[in-house]
Amino acid sequence: MTDSKLIDSSVWLSYFFNGDYREIIESDDVLYLSALSVFEIRKKLWKEKIESAKIMKCMGYLTKRSLILDVTTEIADTAVAISIENQLAAVDVLIYTTALLHDAVLITKDNDFRGLKRVNMM
Repeated sequence: MTDSKLIDSSVWLSYFFNGDYREIIESDDVLYLSALSVFEIRKKLWKEKIESAKIMKCMGYLTKRSLILDVTTEIADTAVAISIENQLAAVDVLIYTTALLHDAVLITKDNDFRGLKRVNMM
């Protein structure tokens, strides 16, 4: 059995813009996604002036392909110590803690996560 994977927005955006990481995104694995990443992805698509129909298509695929995980009080409480210990910004630590508490490996291109346990840097 493979590890569960929480896909960071950086990987999803690279998939949408460049077709990268198809072997992960288009696999049969169950993929997790933080609700915070949904915000980050939609915002980036919007800022890049992607047409609305394309944004809707991307977001539809994203939500169909991923199990979206909300930020819970448990995640927020656990994230405090992790943030202080690793000097992570709020959104980053909430995404990372979501992965940890769901026993998932965080798949990311974001260097802020480099060196952390259960992180796979792409």
